[in-house]
Amino acid sequence: MTSSPRRKGSSLTAYFLLASALLLALTTITPSAPSIAYAAPFFPYSSSLTPDTTKRQTTTDLDPAHYRTQLYKSDKVIEEFEDLLNSTTLDSCQMCRRGMKMAQEFSLEAPELVPGVLRILCARYSFLRLDSCAGLMVRLGPELAEIFSQMDVDGSDGYYACAYSFPGSCPVPKHQPANPTIFPKPKPANAAQPPPSGQSMKVLHFSDWHLDPLYRPGTEAKCSHNICCRDFGSWNDPGPIKKRASKWGEPKCDTPIALGLSALEAIQRFVPNATFGLFTGDIVSHDSWLITEKYVADLEKTSYELFKKYLQEMRLYVVLGNHDSYPSDQAPARHRPEQYSTHQWLYDHVATVWEKNEWITSIEADYARSHNAMFMTRPMPGLKLITLNTDLFYVRNYYNMLDTDQDDPSGLFHDLILELQDSEDRHERVWIMGHMAPVTLTLPRSSILFQRVVARYSPHVIAGIFTGHYHQDKFIVMHDPDAEEHTQASAVNVVYQGPSITPLDKANPAIRWYDVDPKTFSILDSHTVTADIITQADYWESHDLEPEWVLEYSARSTYSDPLHPLPAGEPLSPAFWQSAVERMKDDAGLFGKYIRYQSKSSAEAAECLWGTVCEAETRCELQASTVLEHDVCEAMLEVGGAAGVGGKGGRKKPKPNRWKRFGVTRSGRVLDVNVM
Repeated sequence: MTSSPRRKGSSLTAYFLLASALLLALTTITPSAPSIAYAAPFFPYSSSLTPDTTKRQTTTDLDPAHYRTQLYKSDKVIEEFEDLLNSTTLDSCQMCRRGMKMAQEFSLEAPELVPGVLRILCARYSFLRLDSCAGLMVRLGPELAEIFSQMDVDGSDGYYACAYSFPGSCPVPKHQPANPTIFPKPKPANAAQPPPSGQSMKVLHFSDWHLDPLYRPGTEAKCSHNICCRDFGSWNDPGPIKKRASKWGEPKCDTPIALGLSALEAIQRFVPNATFGLFTGDIVSHDSWLITEKYVADLEKTSYELFKKYLQEMRLYVVLGNHDSYPSDQAPARHRPEQYSTHQWLYDHVATVWEKNEWITSIEADYARSHNAMFMTRPMPGLKLITLNTDLFYVRNYYNMLDTDQDDPSGLFHDLILELQDSEDRHERVWIMGHMAPVTLTLPRSSILFQRVVARYSPHVIAGIFTGHYHQDKFIVMHDPDAEEHTQASAVNVVYQGPSITPLDKANPAIRWYDVDPKTFSILDSHTVTADIITQADYWESHDLEPEWVLEYSARSTYSDPLHPLPAGEPLSPAFWQSAVERMKDDAGLFGKYIRYQSKSSAEAAECLWGTVCEAETRCELQASTVLEHDVCEAMLEVGGAAGVGGKGGRKKPKPNRWKRFGVTRSGRVLDVNVM
């Protein structure tokens, strides 16, 4: 989410930017992709994951005369775009925004040009594989056409779309929401966390399941696709297999069914008596260019049924991840649904399964159907669980490129505030649960609003915030937005980012459970259990062994200050976690433990050494409550040289100082926008 220096002329980057802009703007083609049977032979019961052509995958039979006319028009379109790409007077941002304007006009006025133009551009300019490019356009095309028909490409919408869709083209706008945020009531003067009860219960947390029913042991584990361990047919990489896929998983592959079932069995073994469980999203595999609505729906249904079978009577509360929709990442806001294609089929589908599994009530399921799969429930007396659909502030959800001058166009934060206020009035505690924390890969306005909301209702109401998404074991300390610096006193809450089941991104699979005070619902400890498939999968398979799941660490024992130990029964407060961040600056051993546990002790994890820029950036991430705070922290490292830290283990190249300002005209008003 950072910007690169602007470049002029017909650079290769400029070609990519404008070609990609047209690719994203236009509608459908038939992908030149392998025929893959969505079969699931490893499932313990029948699943209907079969090839399917959805309503979005259409072709047009053209008569010869019409086809010749279309070819001529397509050539003219390509010629106009290449003239723009060869401009010597426009910088990359101007080129991107001009290209988006042209793409909008083409998609509205000449839809018959779309198939031919997309085929040409996929072959000429796409930075993706040809099969991936074509497949993604089939799936994203209809939504993108609708989005472009509503987008103000000349205003802030255009800036946002270029900045986030094509990083480096335009500076990232930093929309500042109204300040102060209007809350129903002022924060009570005596707001305080309730005293501990001295009791304890267990709560399960796992995330990012990413089950791959097409995983095939013995296939290529180091392919050129974004996920491997599959037979891609004619799109397989040429030559002999470089690394044979293990039965138990690989670091560039999603979860095979054998590993998924092993993880569920580990839950039974390590947390058999959990009071309830949290699953923070992402059921579906990462093959966004191949999936269909039916594939998504069937894989969700099958996975939720597996969870129910293995967890039995344990209530599991679930949120949608960015890969749990079709197309991936997309979620239209509900404030004007008549103008967009609806995802109602998805919300109806998952709410029905959750209700059938007796995880939520019929009333809660109805609420989820009408509120983007979000719901509120009370797992226990005194605790409310609020779930969020975090695609509504995700930068890769192109619907979020609309209404970018509004603070809360989806109504998500409005609903969240009302629920928190209701709980404050009832003197009950709240857990917030979503797929991703609004700190990175998030619209700046959303991260600022989330920080303000959390600070307003902490520590007396919000007892925990739980997310996933990053496939790593992480935490983030949230701070008071009015604090001049981050200290233990300014820390207001903590985001617990759950580790993934999928080993994709070179991280071992893991599950987690919390020790929780059953009266205050504060977190007393966090335990992570992992299996070292990165180095042991081949050995286990060759010796006909099951994966060995082991307790990796306890947060309380790992991060406690030895000079000021946490009293028995006291929760892991925000100050506790901020203290750990501060001690990492001077304690190489503590920082090394965090880095090791972040990847779940993966032998292939990226190196990040104490005393380097990487270490300083990591501490930025651990205590940045918003996108702005994260960027400011990194900007200070660039200006100050990270307080003299060395370069090894840091970024490959320095980033420029990105603070600038510009004005954006929209609806007759001028918005003064901070950008980076």
